[in-house]
Amino acid sequence: MSSNVSPRQAAARILSVERAEVRPDLLVIGVAGEIDALSVRLLQHATWQDLAAVTVVDLSRVTFIGAAGLRALGQAARRAHAERRRLCLVTPAHPVSVVLLRFWDDDRVPLHPSLAEALRANPA
Repeated sequence: MSSNVSPRQAAARILSVERAEVRPDLLVIGVAGEIDALSVRLLQHATWQDLAAVTVVDLSRVTFIGAAGLRALGQAARRAHAERRRLCLVTPAHPVSVVLLRFWDDDRVPLHPSLAEALRANPA
């Protein structure tokens, strides 16, 4: 990494995080790339902002998730629960989901195989 590249720029090279308000009570946070110790702050920033009544974190385009990513999702889940909001994760069948499912232990967070399924499970 060049000394001219900030940590945020370096993180943005490996992880993209976008927030999209589908409707006033439903927020989708789309995540693509690698969630590791370098990039996790981008995910944390997206989940520290205001959450909707239902927030869906779409992990379908994540290619790697490390311990920092698991901790960030756990923090988001605890926050959503404390604020009486609902957090859902999109975890399609791919190697990253295997890791997530192996270590995920919060049964308050529904897991869905696709974004479409998550949206159907949370109608207006």
